[in-house]
Amino acid sequence: MLAFAFDVGNGFVKARNGKRKIIAPSVIAKEETLGNSSIDFESNLNYQTYVSNLDDETTYIWGEGIKEAVDPDALILTYTHNNRYTQKRFKLLCSFILSELASDYEDHELNDIVVVTGLPSQEVGTKEAEDFKRFIKQKHVVTRNGEQRVINVTDVRIIEQPLGTLLNVYMNESGQVHKELMTSTITVVDFGAGTTIIDTFKNLKRIDDKSETYYEGMNDVYKRIAKKLEREHGVKGLDLSYIEEGFQNGSLVAQISKRKKYSFEHIAKEVIIDFIEKRISDIDSTLTNRNSIDKFIVTGGGENIAGEQFKEMFNEESLNSVNDSQQANLDGFYKLALTILSKGKNIHANAM
Repeated sequence: MLAFAFDVGNGFVKARNGKRKIIAPSVIAKEETLGNSSIDFESNLNYQTYVSNLDDETTYIWGEGIKEAVDPDALILTYTHNNRYTQKRFKLLCSFILSELASDYEDHELNDIVVVTGLPSQEVGTKEAEDFKRFIKQKHVVTRNGEQRVINVTDVRIIEQPLGTLLNVYMNESGQVHKELMTSTITVVDFGAGTTIIDTFKNLKRIDDKSETYYEGMNDVYKRIAKKLEREHGVKGLDLSYIEEGFQNGSLVAQISKRKKYSFEHIAKEVIIDFIEKRISDIDSTLTNRNSIDKFIVTGGGENIAGEQFKEMFNEESLNSVNDSQQANLDGFYKLALTILSKGKNIHANAM
């Protein structure tokens, strides 16, 4: 048996097996969009080719370097709030993730795989989540770089995304849980690419009337910055990936080409403050009494962008960030997967 864990965020995929971690954009592209050349240069860009039984007529590419490999217009985005888990492009991405995780193992090791993943909290337990679970729990036939593998997923657990962060902080890889997780009331603020999740847990149970999922995240911040930058410089159709890259490399510059570069540092601060003010208003409407919370934890990939400003404006001494906030929930998912393997498949741990 093997343990796999992944989180298909609206911005990035995070995935892990027993040998490595993967972080790559949540986009795919058709191999044909790479273009052609009469000179065969070896590319050092980090992407792989895949053919899935979901679409065996088309070869796709995916990986860490996909955004450098093709033009932004050629990227197939998986970001949507409309029936995301039933979209073919989303299912293809999931099959490519499983194939990449499986590539580290021999064929005979892929017959019994446990997968733990997460969804926005309000979507756990819904029909869409059940459909997603059924899709993952099957035999996946994927050809990666010309080599076909059969990946047999026999057990799938879907939990709330912020719960992964709590499991990472309070549970070890043997499944032992710190007593603070069972006795304290903890609110997690998870800044994602497409959502901001405010979840309150006590004794590993999500308290519904102190929890909410808001369908605005870092992608909306990028979009607002892009719109302001377009108006300021007369740029048309500025792709969000340029804004995202400017945050990722710390330059706060949208580099369209070596000739065209636009700083958005002055715009970013204004947009982020507006975004945080709205999120704090959301939190205060969800948590009418902050004093009932023992601890606040801020996490998610967007914590690197909005975290410091959020801490200052939220003004709570009990607010803590987690180490490596982008991967914290993934590590919690993986700890749960290992616990399922070690204790057998009867463990439920608030998972479905």
